[in-house]
Amino acid sequence: MNDQARLPRSTQLRPRPFLGRRAAHPGARLFALAAAAWFLAAAIPAQIPNDQCTKCHAQEWIGRMSPVELSGLVRIPPNQHPILRNPDQIKGLFVPDQTFKTSAHAGLRCIDCHRGIERLPHDQRLPVAACSDCHTDVEKTIATGPHKPDPAAPRRRPACSDCHGPAHAIPPAHAPRAYDESVRIVNACSQCHNGTNGLGFNPVETYRENVHGQGVLVKGLSISATCVDCHGHHAMLPVTDAASPIAPQNVPKTCGKCHQGIAEIYFGSIHGQHLLAGDKNAASCTSCHHSHGIGPINKPFLRDIVKECSHCHEELGESYLKSYHGKATQLGEYSVAVCSSCHGAHNILPPTNPRSNVAKANLVQTCRKCHPGANRNFVKYYPHAELRNRAKNPQVFWTWLVMTTLLLSVLAVFIPHGLMWFQRTLVERVRHPRGYHGASERERMLLRFNPVHRLTHALIIISFMGLVFTGFPLKYSYAHWAQQLANMLGGIHVMGIAHRVLAIITFTYAGIHAAFLAWFFAFRCPRPRLRYLIGPDSMIFNLKDLKDAFAMLRWFLWLGPRPRFDRWTYYEKFDYWGEMWGVLIIGGTGLILWFPTLFTNWLPGWIINCAMVVHSIEALLAASVIFLVHFFNTHVRPEKFPIDMVMLTGQISESEMEEERPAEYERLKQEGTLDRKVVAPVALHWRVLGAIAGVIAFTIGVALIILALSTELRQLFR
Repeated sequence: MNDQARLPRSTQLRPRPFLGRRAAHPGARLFALAAAAWFLAAAIPAQIPNDQCTKCHAQEWIGRMSPVELSGLVRIPPNQHPILRNPDQIKGLFVPDQTFKTSAHAGLRCIDCHRGIERLPHDQRLPVAACSDCHTDVEKTIATGPHKPDPAAPRRRPACSDCHGPAHAIPPAHAPRAYDESVRIVNACSQCHNGTNGLGFNPVETYRENVHGQGVLVKGLSISATCVDCHGHHAMLPVTDAASPIAPQNVPKTCGKCHQGIAEIYFGSIHGQHLLAGDKNAASCTSCHHSHGIGPINKPFLRDIVKECSHCHEELGESYLKSYHGKATQLGEYSVAVCSSCHGAHNILPPTNPRSNVAKANLVQTCRKCHPGANRNFVKYYPHAELRNRAKNPQVFWTWLVMTTLLLSVLAVFIPHGLMWFQRTLVERVRHPRGYHGASERERMLLRFNPVHRLTHALIIISFMGLVFTGFPLKYSYAHWAQQLANMLGGIHVMGIAHRVLAIITFTYAGIHAAFLAWFFAFRCPRPRLRYLIGPDSMIFNLKDLKDAFAMLRWFLWLGPRPRFDRWTYYEKFDYWGEMWGVLIIGGTGLILWFPTLFTNWLPGWIINCAMVVHSIEALLAASVIFLVHFFNTHVRPEKFPIDMVMLTGQISESEMEEERPAEYERLKQEGTLDRKVVAPVALHWRVLGAIAGVIAFTIGVALIILALSTELRQLFR
């Protein structure tokens, strides 16, 4: 290319003559030639080769000169004073020859950008080099975006060098991005965007903390995404603009520039298909990974993905959170299944698609990722069971309805029973200001419970309190108090181990009691055994219990005397059989939940859903009966407050038996066996320790049941 062709189009010589044929006068021709020479001298810059410029600017010494020394190297017009540049400006005058030759501008002449140089030395003041002289298309693009020049703007708009760096060192467009360039881009954007935006977060801070920012700034990965990789280079269009790379419909393509394989999988998914069909609300990359707050794909991310999926799949999200998997995630457990565990991450397809992870043909393999023994029965489990949806899961619905009815029925009977009893026994407390604890030390103590009964009761206290303490946080995992309690106990993993150990203790005391009953009926039961089973010492309900219940109601209402109880009252028998029922039902369903793949070898998977409903509601029923009904009978009754020591010591005072159980007291006297039951009183310090333990258990139990029932009520009226 000749020098003429390198000139800007506006300054290239044109073949058309300056004079027509009629201008033949010698003076006119001479004038025209002089005018042409003047025009060429003004229009064509002096042909100064680059090696003339590098004689100074490619030498390291130029960057170390003093301002005065530097002013002696340039031409100072008569009407100007010397310009004394600062050290940074002087340092920038040094352009290593190799740096320029490897830059994007290596093919240009210095004077193509630094115009106004006609001779050397050049003037001390030169026109500012304008990138727009060559990059007119970029200038037009910038002019349409938020970074367009605006003299009225409160702060300077970004210049080309802010992102691209010094013009002499700009790498070619095809060259891999260097680490310094990535850092420069981030720092350039940070100058203006390092503050809270309209969404309430700082985009610079969140970027620096996310995987892309950490990749650039901490790990030194120049290929990690920077601001311009997502927002574009020059246009920087807002998210509301359909042409913006961060517009919802364009996000997968933008992310796909780096994550190409994942983008291909995404566009084959149900979300990608909806997006391609024009649904702007379809889930895309930022729906799950966010934009600036992109974190690593670790266990906390997978746990929190449930919240993201629930934004669109609200009903499925709610049903998931009511399952064991959902409850565990709310308590911070990372190992349980979340949405992506079953449905996939980027390859999500509807269940009707044969390639879907949750298609019927693929369910067994999907479940086996966590449950190796899963089979065709196991996958009949409802992962999104809805308790009140009879059409969707009838087995679960009926189980829930029956258990809820049982719970409400029991509470509807025994809570009013306790309240009426309380108001009635206030009178008895007035008669005995210190209750039965005010008995004289010289009063005889009678044996009521032998050691095996007290041991069984101690194991019941330990296991039941522990089971409630470790089970309620899971049942009410959505409540703040439950999450705090779970954290205090060490998390759901520790709670799960403790819960199973306590369950073994429950089976142990049930076994001890069963063995005692077998031994008793074989060797110690009075003959005939049938008469004993229906007699006053039996725990089996009889007609007298029904009569006592009605008499007790009349006494509550001040309509009759208090019934004359024998060894066991109707409410004590209710406690006993309630405990037996609870061990059977809660223990049995607990085993199903403990070993789901074992039981589904011969039972359908929905039995796991039903077992969870029964286990949960029966546990609440048991806790309610123990902490509201039983604790009232043994702790809160005015004549018993603050604690009934009979089960702890195994002893009852003679006056208490005579008043509480007059039928038994008179029967023992008639039989002549009363004196045989007299025992030495338990030492005071043991009674004090027992009372302290009982009060602690009472306080914890009442606090837990209040939290549980208040949470149930909030859910009911939500």
